[in-house]
Amino acid sequence: MDIPAGFRELTEATGFTAANGPWFEKVEGNRVWRGFMPGPQHANALGIVHGGMLAAFIDAALGSVVYRAIDRRCVTLKLTLDYLTPARVGDWLEATGELLGHDEHVAQVRGRLYGPRHDVLAGLGDFALLRPGRPLKVRS
Repeated sequence: MDIPAGFRELTEATGFTAANGPWFEKVEGNRVWRGFMPGPQHANALGIVHGGMLAAFIDAALGSVVYRAIDRRCVTLKLTLDYLTPARVGDWLEATGELLGHDEHVAQVRGRLYGPRHDVLAGLGDFALLRPGRPLKVRS
């Protein structure tokens, strides 16, 4: 698998991410990109990448955008997606986004997921901000 320059595998991933990866991340300053190459296990009955997988992937990417921008962990309150075109198994997919605003409790993020030929989906998310300094609970 050819991974674009600057991406590193999220080897610390657990749970859903570990089961559906590998996923990759690139960080430049407070900007973040997530990437993955869907395999046959990510396909629906039509042989294209399942919309639920795409939704889960951009959801995680947007949460990472919040964390990098304001150093707060978060959970999804609302995610609105516009599916633009299908994604193909074997294509490198990337998601990125931008923080639109936040207060002490909620952050708003806009993002997109794109493949080598086209945008795949666009999304808007509202994320509940967890208390500052909340550690990750990693279970083996």
